[in-house]
Amino acid sequence: MAWAVALAAGVLAFVVRWHLLGGAAGLREYHGYDDGVYFSSAVAFVHGRLPYRDFLLVHPPGIMLALTPFAALTHWTSDSTALAAARVGFLLLGAANTVLVARLARRWGLAATVVAGFLYAVSTAAAYSERLTLLEPLGTLTLLAGITLLRRGDVPGAARRWRYVGGAVLGLGVVVKIWNVVPVLVVVVWWALRRGVREAVGVAVAGAAAALLVLLPFAVASGRSMLELVVLAQLGRPRAPGTVVTRLEGILGVSATQWESEPVRAAVTAAVGLAVVAAAFAAWRHDRGRLWVAVLGAQVLVLLAAPSYFASYAAYSAPAVALVLAAGVSVVPDRLRVGGAVLACGLLGVVAGVPAAPAQAPFPVAQVRDLLPATGCIRADSPGALVVLDVLSRNERRGCATRIDVSGQTYAVGDRDSAGRPVPRVRNHQWQEAAVAYLTSGSAAVIARQTGNGFARTTVERLQSHGRVVQVGAVEVLLPGAASDG
Repeated sequence: MAWAVALAAGVLAFVVRWHLLGGAAGLREYHGYDDGVYFSSAVAFVHGRLPYRDFLLVHPPGIMLALTPFAALTHWTSDSTALAAARVGFLLLGAANTVLVARLARRWGLAATVVAGFLYAVSTAAAYSERLTLLEPLGTLTLLAGITLLRRGDVPGAARRWRYVGGAVLGLGVVVKIWNVVPVLVVVVWWALRRGVREAVGVAVAGAAAALLVLLPFAVASGRSMLELVVLAQLGRPRAPGTVVTRLEGILGVSATQWESEPVRAAVTAAVGLAVVAAAFAAWRHDRGRLWVAVLGAQVLVLLAAPSYFASYAAYSAPAVALVLAAGVSVVPDRLRVGGAVLACGLLGVVAGVPAAPAQAPFPVAQVRDLLPATGCIRADSPGALVVLDVLSRNERRGCATRIDVSGQTYAVGDRDSAGRPVPRVRNHQWQEAAVAYLTSGSAAVIARQTGNGFARTTVERLQSHGRVVQVGAVEVLLPGAASDG
């Protein structure tokens, strides 16, 4: 029965994420900046360029390596088709994560399995990230799979290799995003309390070995630049605007689009937050899911303390939220447990889950593609635009040295304030100059980001004065020729 529940939750998760993506049409659509950066890094990699040495990447190489099999398809098919395949892969990854969440709750009973699986399936926090090729789904997979393997090695007579394999899988999370070291440390401490320090050291060594096996080749090839971009640049990021309340809303899966009224949204956030705290208290008191209570606490602290916060970050703690709620439900008296599970899923699904598809202007692919010259190098402020236009791999074959992360370049080229901290992009004169030089260096440029690109007003004016500007929907195409009037 538990397997049936887990698989049903996995199917529901796929459907929810498919809906959020926009169905078949959304597979090839432009969905923002980060998704395109990660896929483009893999395309550059399969065309012979190395991250940190030949192009900028501000995260460990795990996401690039995971997308490499899909990016390799660009040797035989179009960029947009390869991206569509990658997105289907990540939709399936989200479904797999849902199954793992449900299976981890199985030991607490059927009601807990239902709560964990179905809440994770409809969680806004999880689904928003798992519809695209982002970092968080991979981090979730390594955490859930690693703990599942450790659990398999935590039964009498189990082979010791499961513990080390579990540790190695946990370590792979760190090569996706450095934040993932935090839950790994929590798991190692938990294992030490269960099995002793010696066993925990073995798990930690297995994790470190797996991480180093991935990281060392790139570190050797790139020298100090990998350390500077992946660790030092992240630590030195200026704090982005955004309140603690906004972050808590995301962590708890409360949708700002579903609850547009701030007072109502605050009340919903408080109600869901109290439910999670009550579940955590009950689970800890009854020795149910203490590991997940600790993981959730650590992850929430990371999300609240992080210098920047975006909607996809909430997926970091989404499995822990579902499992803590499931553990809390499992301590309800037997006669109330099934009804309580159904009620909990229904109420929390209505107030916090059931995500709606994000509204965005469609990217006019056909019209923009018709404007682009067949020769030269096509530039863009977002590499994902080049992917959906099917020109990125063409650029790579021509040796155009496409800039994979235009915004992230601020960590390599940037002004600093009197305290030595990086200044925001809009006040970063060196980065503004570098952006103009890059976007005007090709035969055409596509400006896809109408918000969030960090361009100062003078930068926009300089780009528009460089040549002819053609507005196509929300996208601007910069072409050689007489400057536009404005």
